[in-house]
Order: sequence, then structure tokens, then C-alpha cells
Amino acid sequence: MTPALPIKEVSADTQYKLKYSIVSLVTRLEEYKEMVSSAQQAGFCGDDIEFLYLDNSRSNQFDGYSGYNHFMQKAQARYLIYCHQDILFEFNNRRDLDRIIQQMNEEHPDWAILGNAGKDAQGAKAIRITDPYSADLKVGNFPSKVMSIDENFMVIDRSALIRTTAGLTGFHLYGTDLCFNARQLGTSAWVIDFHLKHKSAGTVDEKYANAQNQLMLTYRQRLQPQVIQAMCSRFFVSGSGLMMKLINQNWLLNLHKSISKKLFNS
Repeated sequence: MTPALPIKEVSADTQYKLKYSIVSLVTRLEEYKEMVSSAQQAGFCGDDIEFLYLDNSRSNQFDGYSGYNHFMQKAQARYLIYCHQDILFEFNNRRDLDRIIQQMNEEHPDWAILGNAGKDAQGAKAIRITDPYSADLKVGNFPSKVMSIDENFMVIDRSALIRTTAGLTGFHLYGTDLCFNARQLGTSAWVIDFHLKHKSAGTVDEKYANAQNQLMLTYRQRLQPQVIQAMCSRFFVSGSGLMMKLINQNWLLNLHKSISKKLFNS
């Protein structure tokens, strides 16, 4: 692990010495420093905060899945803020997040993951963000229980002991995987009203498609047939490869979405 500033050496101590560990995979160090500075100006500073990063600036030593599990082992805080290097804490601040977490602990104590964008089981979006697509975007009611979380900003309660699925790799859909594993453990994921600026927009490219196929092949061994609502896609998984091939046609997925909405609203 490459040291960051400000940073304290982490230990194997399992006690929560701090409140927040803000962690990132870093490919551009200057951009990362800008993110750290904005977080500090938003109140994420002091003796109960640490910043940790994994240096991917020369080569991808860690991906979204392995990086998350590594941070979970090394972090010292109760709450892990796993965020992209290109977000800026320009709007809400630490006091706001403290208040939201206290509210969630009181009203939804089974929560394990919080984020600023996601989809529920019916495919409805909940979003609170400023990004290249829109400024001050607010979609849905908050907090909103979801099936998947976008990876640009995630707050994880480390006491829930959520890990990514062994064998999955890459930089896409690890938020969806974490949410799935949270549900398997009886915990939940939510989108909250915590407004950040994300300087880049999500992309659905060949790497995303490969990650989705990898996830589908892995999940078919561990769950009952169902439609998974990821942030940028919708897909069906099953133990039957033929069934997955047949149902993962856009018209059938759209029909499922339409029927689900009608049943949900009835």
C-alpha cells in the first residue's frame, strides 16, 4: 500500500479506532489529492479520520473487488467510505453524513451500504449527484432502499462484514456484488441524500459487458433465477445457461420490467 497524505499507519487491530476511513484506488495522484483536499474542507479531518489509497498509477495492482477487500482488512474505522478519485465534496459535508448515519442507525439498523445512486428491484432509480450529465440531480425519495449502488461513492458499515465475491475481477459491478452479498447476510443497501460532485460519467463499454457476463456466470451457481437490476443494466441469472440466453433479450427484460412495475404499484 502506498502511503497517502494525510495518513496514519494501519494495524491489524480489529477495534474501531476511528470513525471514517476514506479509501480510493488511484491512477492519477494529482486528482486524488484534489479529492482529499475537498473532503478535508468538508470536515473530514481530525483524529478520527484516515485516508488510504492503493496506487494503480503504474499498473493495476488492485481492481474494484480485490481493492475493496484489501481496504476492509487494513482500515481502522467503523465506516469505510469507498470512493472514486474524481469526486469532490463540494456540497454536503461531514456533519450531514454524521446526521444521516445516526438517522439510519435509528430507523434502519439493518443497513450495511449507503450510496448516492442506485436502483431498486423494480428498476426505479434513486440519485443525488452533480455530474457531467446534470447539476444538482435529485431523483427519488431518500433514504431509498435499493438493489444496487453506483461505485462512485459508497459508505459501508464494516461491522456488517460485507465482502466482494471471490473470483470476480474488474472495475465494474462490484457495488452490485456488495449489495447482493449484503442481502444474503440479511442487511440492506440505501441511497441517501448526500450531494457530491462526480467529475466523470459512467460508461457501459466492452469491459462492462465482460464484467456482467462474469458476474452472471458466478451468480448462476449461487442463487435462484431472478432479474438483477444493476445501475447501468438489467440482466437475468439462472442455473440454466439456455434460460439465461433466452431471457436476456431486451424485449423480454422490458416486459418483465413493465409487469413488475404494475404489480408493485397495484
